[in-house]
Amino acid sequence: MAGNIVTKFFFIFTSMFQAFRNIKIGVFIAFVNLLIQGISFFVQNFIARNLGTASYGHFGLLQTDYSIFCAIADFGMTTLILAFFAGRATKGTLFRSILQLRLFSAVAAALLMIAFAFSFRYNHPIFYGELIFTFGLVFQHAFFDWYFICGKFWKRLFVSKLLHTISYSVVMGITLLYFKAERIELIALAMVLAALPAFFYGVTQAFHAHLLKITRRTFRFIALMVKAGIPYAISSFAAFAYLPIGLYVADKFASAEFLGCYNFGHKILVLCSGIMVHFISSNLITLHASHDKDLHLKDIAVFTLFIAICSSPLWLLPSWILKILFFAAPWTETTLQTSASILQILSFSLIFQAARTTLISTLLKEHATRAYAIMVSIGGASNVIACGLAGMYLENAMIPLFALTGDLVITAILFGYFIRNSRIRW
Repeated sequence: MAGNIVTKFFFIFTSMFQAFRNIKIGVFIAFVNLLIQGISFFVQNFIARNLGTASYGHFGLLQTDYSIFCAIADFGMTTLILAFFAGRATKGTLFRSILQLRLFSAVAAALLMIAFAFSFRYNHPIFYGELIFTFGLVFQHAFFDWYFICGKFWKRLFVSKLLHTISYSVVMGITLLYFKAERIELIALAMVLAALPAFFYGVTQAFHAHLLKITRRTFRFIALMVKAGIPYAISSFAAFAYLPIGLYVADKFASAEFLGCYNFGHKILVLCSGIMVHFISSNLITLHASHDKDLHLKDIAVFTLFIAICSSPLWLLPSWILKILFFAAPWTETTLQTSASILQILSFSLIFQAARTTLISTLLKEHATRAYAIMVSIGGASNVIACGLAGMYLENAMIPLFALTGDLVITAILFGYFIRNSRIRW
């Protein structure tokens, strides 16, 4: 009996030790992710300083193009791999099939980006930057993140993130501060080079030559995964039809300086929207622990009010926020005033996002991905139409306001969906 008690205590102790160990690693990884975001935003300051307002707007357009092709390269696969395969994704023939899938999708996206560059960016200031970023689609610093997460290789994931943080800081620091690069393509090249250490670290951990052996199973697996990933991919692509569409409309119908001003506001909103994603994740955890199928307006109202208060400096003191976050930018009275006006308007997107966070989390919990993809697509299409019409027929200053159309539409659709199904309660 005494032996059983000792065994139980030993089991409890080792379990607690393992739990604390995992928590510690998780905290480190979260810290490094935040550090990467912080350093990336810090670097944006010096990119804006070196390029100037107009060229910085073009650089923002380049980064948005790259993000779209990153979404094409992923095609919802990361979500599918984590959701359906988990630990099995790192072993045997399944691991080989997944790695081949990731390589195939990355190369396919790179080829599509090259075609896009020659078709739509040939005489544009970002043409050469587009071609350089195609290499970034294959040599992504996060290319092997799925492997580390599925295998629960937390230390390796931490090393990869830390390696990228150091590499990015050093390479971008030398490029922007020592060489004072003032050309978009040189800065793009530096970003691609900065990702290489983390990518090749992943290669040393996960890659073997026999993984390149291609069989019929490879093509069947790719076809199956592409088909399964369509709803997730549509949701990812449609997201670019919301706030980012303002960049494309400004590039088409407004001056280069206005595009640069829009990019300042857009960068801050992207940073804040990234934080909102964490709220959706935490909301999902809470919903899984709850058996209440109804949504309560008071909970939605409290969370929306919380986000409105937190984001209030963006619309109350936009000039102050811009000068703090973009302390190295080459501000003039005109560009600061224009950027502040744009930021002030775009910041209301966060309130729309807050209002629908619980609704989206509920749809994802109930695996209603197809319904969500349709809703996101409708909202995105309405945003493209409204923003495009504003660019063609109205003053440039109206573009940010009409860029909120998609937020308004998808929020209304989501509330309508749950009201129709009698799921809304006070």
